[in-house]
Amino acid sequence: MTSHLDSRQTLRRQLRQARRSLSPEQQLSAAKALLNCFQEQLSNPQIVDAKRIALYLSNDGEISPHLLCEYFWQQNIQTYLPVIQGKQLTFALYSADTIWQENVYGINEPITTNYLSGSELDIVLLPLVGFDSEGGRLGMGGGFYDRTFANKRTDEAPLLIGLAHDCQHVNSLPVEGWDVPLQAILTPTHVIPV
Repeated sequence: MTSHLDSRQTLRRQLRQARRSLSPEQQLSAAKALLNCFQEQLSNPQIVDAKRIALYLSNDGEISPHLLCEYFWQQNIQTYLPVIQGKQLTFALYSADTIWQENVYGINEPITTNYLSGSELDIVLLPLVGFDSEGGRLGMGGGFYDRTFANKRTDEAPLLIGLAHDCQHVNSLPVEGWDVPLQAILTPTHVIPV
């Protein structure tokens, strides 16, 4: 009998393969549609008033927030990237002048000594491996976002929004007690409020 954690690992492999199989053209089209979908949410006061937004550099077929980032820069919104520090994340300012170093996973991180904690941000856009319509989410399995926001109440900043391709949607996800809930999930075609 397969354990609950084994089923999460199997599902994680399948969904990662699905997003990696998207062509560069499909990835770019998804990034454009994601920007449009986000802009449709600008009537939400939590979004329109945001001054500090964290996002990520796409990796492993993740939907890319690069067009969102360009839009934020045009709006003079400060953007931040996650930086692994121990078993949690801090967030470093991201600009056109950012100097990079690779983290233990081979992902670029800004080199800086000036970090923000997650609670100092207005919105965090985080990558997902999988999601369901109830707001269940499946990450890469490292638990960095879960540990970083473990003590966050859902009614306090930052607003946590998961980003994913539509092909990462599943009927139901096995949710663990340590999974930090999101306030919304955004895909190229849907906004799922949680």
